[in-house]
Amino acid sequence: MTSAALKFVSVTKLPSDDDLGELLDKLRGLPHAAAPIRSLADKKQTAQVNAGSLTSFTQNLSGQNKSDVQNSTLFAQLASDRAYDRYNSPMDWYKNYINVLGQIGWNQPGFAFDTYTSGGSTVQLNEAVLGILAAIATGDEIAMVEATMNGLKGLSDDSKQMTIWDAKSNDGNNGNFQIFPVDALPNGDVVMVLDGMQFNASTTHSRFLWWTWESSSIRIQRAANKFVLNDSVYSQVRQAVIDKLGDRAAQLVADIPI
Repeated sequence: MTSAALKFVSVTKLPSDDDLGELLDKLRGLPHAAAPIRSLADKKQTAQVNAGSLTSFTQNLSGQNKSDVQNSTLFAQLASDRAYDRYNSPMDWYKNYINVLGQIGWNQPGFAFDTYTSGGSTVQLNEAVLGILAAIATGDEIAMVEATMNGLKGLSDDSKQMTIWDAKSNDGNNGNFQIFPVDALPNGDVVMVLDGMQFNASTTHSRFLWWTWESSSIRIQRAANKFVLNDSVYSQVRQAVIDKLGDRAAQLVADIPI
């Protein structure tokens, strides 16, 4: 398994600087674009935007745990971005994303998408996220995700966090994003509750996560499940993933104040 995982990381293609050129140019022009990532602190509740994902970490996680989650999920996103159009082929993108996670050490539970309905005439995606997670996450994890989304909402449109999020979570009318709380169990296992979402809308709105949509104007697909990291596998590919990412974590990850 280890040799197969290492080979998989080695042959997996990620987006080039040219592929990410417009976003990287924007980020270089922002103040504090090279700020250190403090969300990897030991035993502290923290949060980050990680390309098109929002990650919330409990205080039970070590810095190494957080780094492993950050890098493995960023690797899976970028590999999937390279293989499929994130917005026009979202189900292929997600199939690849889950496969990449599985190849490098995350378990692969069922991750079937279905249509989300709010039950009302309007819907807000941030509220939908909390409702979806309520079925499989703890109350503390849900509160942490809510704090993460509120922390991002409080940042300016030209912040590094919002610039990354806007570029990697939607293209206006279509969206593809992931939101997950991460915790460590008493036995040390790292557990991620992954909420994957995709939407197609008839109109475009900035700050789409908090916009009040007419239910008839947006179609939302969602899937959610718990993933557990097999450290005996990931520890063997940890450095290979870091090497493959190069500067991408520093470029596409930023802290969210919570």
